[in-house]
Amino acid sequence: MECFKAAGHRVFVWSAGGATYVERVVATHGLSVFVDGCFDKDPRVEPRPDFIVDDDWYLVEKYGGCLVSQYRALDPGDRGLYAVLDHFVRLGHL
Repeated sequence: MECFKAAGHRVFVWSAGGATYVERVVATHGLSVFVDGCFDKDPRVEPRPDFIVDDDWYLVEKYGGCLVSQYRALDPGDRGLYAVLDHFVRLGHL
């Protein structure tokens, strides 16, 4: 998230668990400084995403973005967000 913010992007986090859940998770992991807003996963969310990172292929197709595997447990070998960084580099956004 630090790379995205440094490049001038806004970062929003959403979850089907709701905005309160997202706020708690973001705060627990010390990410509040990087996050511009927390939302319930709602197709009418504002601001409308330009690019999403999600485990729901339908939403990735709808908004455009990168599909990642669903979070089930801490996995030190998970490199899903590195693919997102690579995608932004290829687009010239980082």
